[in-house]
Amino acid sequence: MSIRADIRSLFELRPSPARWHIALQAAIAVGIPTIGFALAGRPDLGLLASTGGFLALYLTSRSRRERAVKLPLIAVGLIASSSLGVLASGTLLGGLLAVFAIAVISATLCVGLSVGPPGALFFVLIGGVATHLAGTASVGGGGMDGRLIVGLLVLGCVISYVVVLIPLVHGPARGRDSILHGDRQPMRFEIGANDRIILIRLVAASAIAVAVSAPLGLPRAYWVILTVVVILQNGHTVRLSALRGAHRVLGTFVGLGVFAVIAFVGLEGVWLGVVLMALQFVVEMVVIRNYGLALIFITPLALLISTQDADVGEVIADRVIDTLIGTAIAMAVLLGALAIRRFQSRGTPSAA
Repeated sequence: MSIRADIRSLFELRPSPARWHIALQAAIAVGIPTIGFALAGRPDLGLLASTGGFLALYLTSRSRRERAVKLPLIAVGLIASSSLGVLASGTLLGGLLAVFAIAVISATLCVGLSVGPPGALFFVLIGGVATHLAGTASVGGGGMDGRLIVGLLVLGCVISYVVVLIPLVHGPARGRDSILHGDRQPMRFEIGANDRIILIRLVAASAIAVAVSAPLGLPRAYWVILTVVVILQNGHTVRLSALRGAHRVLGTFVGLGVFAVIAFVGLEGVWLGVVLMALQFVVEMVVIRNYGLALIFITPLALLISTQDADVGEVIADRVIDTLIGTAIAMAVLLGALAIRRFQSRGTPSAA
């Protein structure tokens, strides 16, 4: 493809099957704990519990019967990520190493099991948020009780699981699901040649992210690793990964503007829950059609949930720096891979 076509892909909307039902269940899964706790007078706990709503975003192309069996495994992974983040939250380096381990393990499992989007994204995000919130003030953390963080995530996952499966009580929905369930494919762990390329690049870039972030002392530096994972986890070709990096930068920066507007308005409680539901709904409606466009809404969604009572200016500045560093690391690894491939091709003798 030409450079012009690549640039055009940043702004075009690709065809997509109807996703309103997926978007609606994702919005409800986020909204129930957020609005419920807000009505109970503890909106801060609702935001934490809403992270469990991300469970509804996994295995969306599969039948609800299949998801009934496999989503608990995803939930266990999300809870394990949060728990590891809490346990390692005492130091910046420990937290970064924990997020690195979460990134490598979750990416390997998601790629090997063909889990599909959003892949390792929310494992890393949830682990990073837990690390930050449970960390002490000396490492820029929130000092929150780790048991509360993990417990609220568990609650959110339970709510999300029920939201995904409750349509099965409706006869017509159950019939449609039976048809889809009949076409299911077994989930086997397989790492092919292209998968190895993806994972090698992701591990290398994540290790560099830890090495760069630790001495800089960046607040919530897990965002650097998150950026690396998002760019590298889905494509083995350099061009597609580079395009994803461009989507990441542009979408995140515009999304920071949306976050600033919402924070300036100062929405709280139930109204904040409604906004989170709307953001989640739009994300799921557009994520397949244009990833960069989805990031415009993913960014404020993630920040509103994970940066309670933080200075808006600091949050935006941190995200700009973290995103640029993570993107630069991912691009450097991609260029290094390209250089190695070209060097190897020059050294390969031509066939007689």
